[in-house]
Amino acid sequence: MKKISTALLAAASILVLSQAASAADMSRPVYKAPPLPAAPMWTWTGLYIGGHIGGGWASETATVLPTGVGVGTDPGGFLGGAQIGYNWQINPTWVIGIEGDWSWTGASSTTAFTAAGIPGTVNSDHNWYSTLAGRLGYTSGGPWMVYAKGGGAWMNADYTATLGGVTSAVSNTRSGWMVGAGLEWMFTPNWTAKVEYNYMDFGTNTYTFLLPAGTAVNFDTQVNVVKAGVNYKF
Repeated sequence: MKKISTALLAAASILVLSQAASAADMSRPVYKAPPLPAAPMWTWTGLYIGGHIGGGWASETATVLPTGVGVGTDPGGFLGGAQIGYNWQINPTWVIGIEGDWSWTGASSTTAFTAAGIPGTVNSDHNWYSTLAGRLGYTSGGPWMVYAKGGGAWMNADYTATLGGVTSAVSNTRSGWMVGAGLEWMFTPNWTAKVEYNYMDFGTNTYTFLLPAGTAVNFDTQVNVVKAGVNYKF
């Protein structure tokens, strides 16, 4: 009997100690490791607005009629402006969109010429460029996108001609077409940065100046633009 009593006492002591240890564990706070940050979701879909700066240079030929004398005016200079657009990411790889932009420019040039033995000059001032284009982009699902674009282009210019000491000026907004390509980087879910090249072709326009014999001049104009910009995506 003495051995049985001793065994029962030992079992009871073990039970009491185990319950006390469990109660102590339950009273302790439970610490959990902080959750890992979620991987960024690179989505290009949405409306965006932004601004850009860069430079433009034109390949422009002024041909004086009816003599056929042609001179290159080739204005170039700084530009800066704004853009607005919308993207649709149709799958993890491809993005389609539409974008319009407007750029003020200080591109200007003055060139001397001689028509029918009479000396003269022609000045070309490009005031602004604007485009409305569709975009097609390729992305690997990450923050980088390479894209091509194409659509319509417009420019506003002032042309001034001087012949035989008489000066006359005309102003006009011209239309044409454009193609371009660029690289864009989404450095936060709402902000992107880009570099872009545009080629714009405005064809040939004829303007008559109030000069001797109503001098007419053809302007054949193509413009190259390189710009860098940032966009905010809503």
